[in-house]
This record gives sequence, C-alpha cells and structure tokens, in this order.
Amino acid sequence: MENSKGSILIVDDEIDILVTMKDILEDEGYQVETIDDPEKALKLIEKKDFDLVISDLKMPKMSGEELLCNIKKRNDTTSFIIVTAYGTVDTAVSCMKKGAFHYITKPINFNDPIVWKIIDEAVKKSKVLKENKELKEKLNELRSENPFDFIITRNKRMKRLIDFVRKVAFFDDLTVLIYGESGVGKELFARAIHKISPRKDKPFITINCAAIAPDVMESEFFGVKKGVFTGAVEDRKGILEQAEKGTVFLDEISELPLHVQGKFLRFLENKEIRRIGEAVSRKVDVRIIAATNKDLQELVNQGKFRIDLYHRLLQSAIEIPPLRERREDIPLLVNYFIEEFNKRYKKNIKGITQDALIVLTGYRWEGNVRQLKNVVNQACIFADEYIDVQHLPPFLRDSKDEFTFDYSKAKEIHTKRFAQSYFRVLLSITGGNISQAAKLANIERQSLQKLLKKFGIDPSEFRRS
Repeated sequence: MENSKGSILIVDDEIDILVTMKDILEDEGYQVETIDDPEKALKLIEKKDFDLVISDLKMPKMSGEELLCNIKKRNDTTSFIIVTAYGTVDTAVSCMKKGAFHYITKPINFNDPIVWKIIDEAVKKSKVLKENKELKEKLNELRSENPFDFIITRNKRMKRLIDFVRKVAFFDDLTVLIYGESGVGKELFARAIHKISPRKDKPFITINCAAIAPDVMESEFFGVKKGVFTGAVEDRKGILEQAEKGTVFLDEISELPLHVQGKFLRFLENKEIRRIGEAVSRKVDVRIIAATNKDLQELVNQGKFRIDLYHRLLQSAIEIPPLRERREDIPLLVNYFIEEFNKRYKKNIKGITQDALIVLTGYRWEGNVRQLKNVVNQACIFADEYIDVQHLPPFLRDSKDEFTFDYSKAKEIHTKRFAQSYFRVLLSITGGNISQAAKLANIERQSLQKLLKKFGIDPSEFRRS
C-alpha cells in the first residue's frame, strides 16, 4: 500500500463498472477499493483515509452530490471526482462549487490523457493537503513543547540549545555569547533568554555594533556628561543605563574598538559605568548577551580583540548551526512562514508541493533562515493556492545544488553526520513514509531501512498521524 501512487475509493451502484474501473486503476499503480452503496461508503471513509473518491452522480439512497457534501463535512483533504452523463454536466459543475475537484463524463474513456490528468492531479492535491496539514500539526506540537514558539525546529542539536537556554536564562547575571552565521537567528535566541529570565518585563535593547561609528561608540554605550564636547547640551544616558534591570543584546560584538573593549570589560566585571566627562562611577544592573559571526579566537590572534574580554565572554557560549546542517527543519519553517505571510497579505495559501520542497531542502542557504524567509515571502506573493517550483526565484530553479547521497563517497567523509542529516530531511519531506523517502534517495526500501537502523533514525518521529 505504501508503494502505490495513491488510494482511491470508487462508489457506484453498478457492480460491473466498479470491477472494470478497479482493474484499470490498479494497473496504473493505484490502491483501489470499491463499494456499491454510498451510505456504506460514508462509514468506510470515517474509518479509512483515501486520497480520492470517484463517485457516480446518480445513485439510489444518496446522490453523488449528497455524498460529496457529507464527505466534505468529515474530511477536507480527500479529493472528489463526480462521474456524470452528458445531460447532467450542469449538476457536476454545481458539485465543483461545493468542493469537488472535477468531473468525468460517462462512458469514461481511459484512453483519453485528460482523464488520467484529472485523476493524477486530484490525488496529488489530496497528498499535498495532507502533508501540509501534518506539518501544521507538527508546528502546533512544537509550540506546545517549546516556550519559544518563534524557534521552529525538530533538529536534535537545536533542541539541545533550547535546553541550554532554559537553564542559563534564570542565571540573569550570566553573560552569554552566541556564535552563528548571519541569518541563523542569533537574536531569536537572545530574545528567548530574555523572555523567560527574571528580567522579562524590563527593557530588551538590541544594538548592532557594526552600525555604530567607532568615534561615537563609547558615548553610545556609556553616556555623556553635559558640556563635555560640542553638541552635549545635556546629560545623556548610554545604552547600558537605558536598559537598567533589563537585557542588552550586542550583535557583532567583534566590531567593538579596542579602547571600548577595555571599558566594556570593566563594566562586565564590576557592573559599573562612567559617563564620558564624569569622575564618578555608577552601578548599572543589566544583562549582556553578545553575538558574532566571526571567529573571536582568530581576532585575538590578530590583536583585534582583547583576550581577557574573549575569555570573559566565553564562559557561557553557544553556537547555532547553519540551516544547511539542519535541513529537516526546512519543511516546518516554510509552513511557519506561509502562516505568517497569509496573515500579512490576507491570502489563503494552503501549503507547498513536494517538488518545491525538494528544491528548497536541496539548496545550501548561505543566508540561512533569513534567506529562506525572503524566498517564501516572494513565493507567497506569486502563488494562489500552493507554492510550486515555478513560484520560486530563478536562482533556486536553476541552482546546481542538489542534496543527493552518494553512499560510497560518504564513507570517506563525515559519513554518520551527513547521512543522518540527509535521511532526516527525506523523512521530514515525506512525513515518515519510508517508501517515498527511498524513492527520493533512489535506493531500495530495504536498503533505506537498514541505513535508518544503522544511523539511529526513527521514522515514527516524522509521522504526524
């Protein structure tokens, strides 16, 4: 059943039609069941999930139109095709307005490619609806488990970071250093720490050190006494004072000039600041969370970063992995962003096709989550119902990046880490369906099962039924 192209239920009161259609559709690779009573069909649908129902329009006890309406009340992901005679096409069109995918006229000509196109697309639509519904359910599960609903992940390494955040957040004097490439979400983690800390109701101030000119950085951080220089017409608090009792997030701390680094280190050690031009120090109670995408150790070696400040920051440090190392998060992130942009643009995009998702998971994402969000934003503008490959920007459609797996080569370099990431992505895309994952990987199902066992991956982790 897992190997079929999809599951179809045929409903018709004529037994010979049921037998004929079942044989033809099964020959095409579908898993097919038939039933000659629409009332029994409804009971079966309550117990079993089908990708598609093909029903005759005129039947005793219940019409195909009534069956459609009853199914839609119970199940919004199963596609429905009405089979109708030429004289009742108007009724079939009415059924489409009530939720039917399409109609096919009697007698069905299975030599007509349009008939197969309708059936194939109806099954595909149902699968996409189910996959996206499952992703949304998984998102809701993650949100219930995680107090930081803006950090979307099923990656084990990321979950360990969240556990770390939970622990360090309550030690509100502890300085935290966050490493990570641009766009991975360093500020999200900083906000998460603040959000559950005792300082959560106090200010959270974000400063990009790279955006402040070096000659004014000291005054921006520590404040200025009135009259010290031209333009200082009044006493002015610096950032650290403004955040009293709260948290300051210093992004790109590597850009601090050396003379400011020394003064900042003294603040970290004694929690005192001195405004420029003042002789008296004052106590400031503020937590510092710093972040950088540069190698501070290398900057220390180059004499551009103080070693004592480096070791002071290093007491509690985390590194956020780039998106290409946690590709199994991409389907969840895509769905999360679709929800966000649906609200922003007042659209009703239901999800993303598997083909488009494969393209997204195969890309390297040098710009990380920020870049992915921008791509989904653009796709949501152009898509009507589902994001498909044609809605993605050209650099993705034409990209040579492919997340393919050559097991013989992988043996030579980082086998376990790469394979675990690769297979987790495939299972994430297919909702834990091993057969579909094996097809995407172009390997036998049994081979994939052995590899999953070898690398300690449980497919049930990715199933949401």
